[in-house]
Amino acid sequence: MKQLLFTLALLCASLGAFAGGPSSHGDSVLPHRMLLVASEGLYVVERDGSCSWSYLPQAAAGQSWLYHLIYDGAMFDNGNVLYGTSAYVREIDRSGNTLWEYAVTLPHEVKSFVVRPDDGRVAVLNSGEQAILELERGTGRVLRRIPLPAEGNEHTRYNYLRLTTAGSYLAALRAEQRFVEVDRDGKPVASFSVPGLPAMAKRLKDGSTYCTGRFGVKRFDPQGKEVWSLTPHDVEDSFPLLLPGGVVPLEDGRLLLVNSDWHYKKRGENRVPLFIVGEDKRVEWTLDVSTFEPWKRSETDPRSRLKEHRCMVVQVLPEK
Repeated sequence: MKQLLFTLALLCASLGAFAGGPSSHGDSVLPHRMLLVASEGLYVVERDGSCSWSYLPQAAAGQSWLYHLIYDGAMFDNGNVLYGTSAYVREIDRSGNTLWEYAVTLPHEVKSFVVRPDDGRVAVLNSGEQAILELERGTGRVLRRIPLPAEGNEHTRYNYLRLTTAGSYLAALRAEQRFVEVDRDGKPVASFSVPGLPAMAKRLKDGSTYCTGRFGVKRFDPQGKEVWSLTPHDVEDSFPLLLPGGVVPLEDGRLLLVNSDWHYKKRGENRVPLFIVGEDKRVEWTLDVSTFEPWKRSETDPRSRLKEHRCMVVQVLPEK
């Protein structure tokens, strides 16, 4: 195991500072408790808009900032968190101790992962090997290699990896502007082409598939026919739709979506980082970006000089 390379920021600044949450937000800023995964760190956000736990990796001297750039994350029932960066997938406990990791050498990337519920294996995308690797949780040992050739380079081959209820994999192929479904032998099952940067695909119980990306959101039926979409035009009266990434299907056909602001163009466009939309395309809830101000460490883009919050995915957590 590599030596610990980063520090822990617990409870955002301190438990006392945020025990009651921002006073202007009341008791229900968010519809659910959430794990918020952003490029710089992981945050447990309470329903009152406060942050009750955070973890921010810190690069060692001379280490590339890409090494700790976070793309994916998930919290287990015991409070441990598994997260994926450009260079590694790592599990930590609530005190920030590294329990195990699987790492690659940049410019190869791993970025995204899924945990198989049947056997507990952690599957990752390895851009260098152009394969899905199933790892033994706890050791990082490679147990299975599933070929997934893709166009592009190490950074532009893949985005998110997700699992279907049938046990197959959904992967976003960035350079090819499409999503693919493959079985555990790497055999193609389905392909969904999209008109822009693909981010994440999520399979529903009825066999339909949501796909997100720079184009918005699309839903395909089990036969691969597009049956629904959400475009920037559909929500322009509420806020600018920038880059829908992480998607969480809710009840009644509603979607909880991350509106990522990577490389946005105009000041104020990123005022809504999270939102809920219904099947009728009506925006039912938005999170104002001001919620982040007391506790989130965001980044300033060196070219645009605009503050980017770089939210990636969210996970709905049980109520306390």
